[in-house]
Amino acid sequence: MALAEKVLRKIHKLNLIPKAIKLLPRLSIVLAALSVLWLVTLPQDGNYRNCYISENALMPGQVTSYFRESEWNIVRGYRNEIKQLEQQPIEQRNEVITQWLQDLGLPVSRHRNGFTNDTLYSIMHASRGENTEAMALVVPWVNSDDEFNEGAMALGMALMRYFQRISVWSKNIILVIPPDGKQSLRSWVNAYHTSLDDTAGSIEAAIIMEYGKQGDGFQYYDMFYEGLNGQLPNLDLLNTANQIGQHEGISCSIQGISDRAINFTNRLKTLFAGILRLVVAGSRDVHGHEAFSGWQIQAFTIKARGAQGHDVTQFGRIVDSTFRSVNNLLEKFHQSFFFYLMLSPKHFVSIGTYLPSAVLLAVAYALGALNTILNTGIELDQIPHSLTRLLVVAVVAEVICVVLSVIIPQASVDMLEYVPMALSILPVFVAKSRSQSSNTTSFALIGLALLIIAFLITALLIVHFALALTIGLLAIPLTFVPTVIQTNKKLAILCLFVSNPFLVFVLANGYFGEDFFANLIASWNQLQCWTWLVIILGWFPAWLMIAYATTGISSIGAKEEKREMEEKL
Repeated sequence: MALAEKVLRKIHKLNLIPKAIKLLPRLSIVLAALSVLWLVTLPQDGNYRNCYISENALMPGQVTSYFRESEWNIVRGYRNEIKQLEQQPIEQRNEVITQWLQDLGLPVSRHRNGFTNDTLYSIMHASRGENTEAMALVVPWVNSDDEFNEGAMALGMALMRYFQRISVWSKNIILVIPPDGKQSLRSWVNAYHTSLDDTAGSIEAAIIMEYGKQGDGFQYYDMFYEGLNGQLPNLDLLNTANQIGQHEGISCSIQGISDRAINFTNRLKTLFAGILRLVVAGSRDVHGHEAFSGWQIQAFTIKARGAQGHDVTQFGRIVDSTFRSVNNLLEKFHQSFFFYLMLSPKHFVSIGTYLPSAVLLAVAYALGALNTILNTGIELDQIPHSLTRLLVVAVVAEVICVVLSVIIPQASVDMLEYVPMALSILPVFVAKSRSQSSNTTSFALIGLALLIIAFLITALLIVHFALALTIGLLAIPLTFVPTVIQTNKKLAILCLFVSNPFLVFVLANGYFGEDFFANLIASWNQLQCWTWLVIILGWFPAWLMIAYATTGISSIGAKEEKREMEEKL
């Protein structure tokens, strides 16, 4: 107690609390900068970990695949036949595949989704299993590049033929052939768990194959694993596939960077590219594994690149050996990480290491809210009298956003093209408008909005770190508004303009070279990706509250209130 009393007296003597209060705007900026700096230091040696297998039962190094050169003619034969089907309607293709599968003795079922062509699937029941667990091999007719998935379809058929000759299976194997890896596959996954009659038990893992028209060889493979809403597959599954690929001498690429070019710069690029891909998952470059998000199914996409270097059967061996490893499991994936950031196929950062960066951002917004209340010259005892108005404005802003969240997804694609442009110029109208709020009410409203963003980031910290971090960084200009508005309202309007989420959508359309906003809305409508809802119901209401409060602040009035406050003190 004596020590605490001595410390408090020293703080009071040095007048540290008032000094700290005056430094709140700078502290907020410093914490936001430290958040980015924290991420930049993660690829340094000592801050990341080497990938390893946590679940000993997987034993990827002990799996011997017999899918070798003896199967090459089978794959080639299937590919020649499938190549002739490219120009045929998908219904006719499905009929041919159905006949082939039935010739192999496999039952074939169809899922009619009601909006596109049927999804074909066939279940190979394990002779040594209890029909309660399964693995899924997904081969869309069209891959993520809108290219005919010729090689993958041939491999899928050859693998199912090969799987039947092996008696080690304790889990069923499902071959799924959707028209594409987007809405049709998502619809099949939902139906599998809700309404389909022909099922094979809980799906433990799924591999989506993409192998276009490379022919008999490929150079390396890309791996895609980012699911919807921040979900990731168990790291053991990725490590198993990569270890098998290394055993085969095949190079793996993540975020377009090869595992044979690992250095600090490439690890840093992979880190930020992975964060960006997690944020936009479901809205662009949909590969198919996203469709399994939300059902506790570990899934990833493996995509062949190049045309020379490795035999096509080696690509099949990665799938075969991965299935053989998953087949060894007696329980669900649980040993390894579900929250991580990949730096390369061989290195990763666990959640305990990268999470503080988002925590720093949340604290930065909390300090921004505190700065709004303590450093703007308002009378604190007047805030309770403005509470009713604060709540009314907050509720109205949220109701407006709820209405927009319902109306905008129902708009046509042509109309969606103009929505971001229209809503991004709101600050122009804000600058010309006037409200009747007092400075006390307006600044209290800004503080409340900043606190809402802090709570939003905190709520998303674990479940969707990438989205929490991105919103926190893009909305950081809002913390400058209460500081600059008393001296330069035009600068405050500029802060509002650059932090408008719909301006971000406009810029994203230009950066990605496509209608990103329309794709984001489609990801909500078709894939149940709730990034759109987080932005429109979390970020945008806070922005509206600050924009409304800005119109009611008089810089002269604020200075007078501050002078009166100093005279009273």
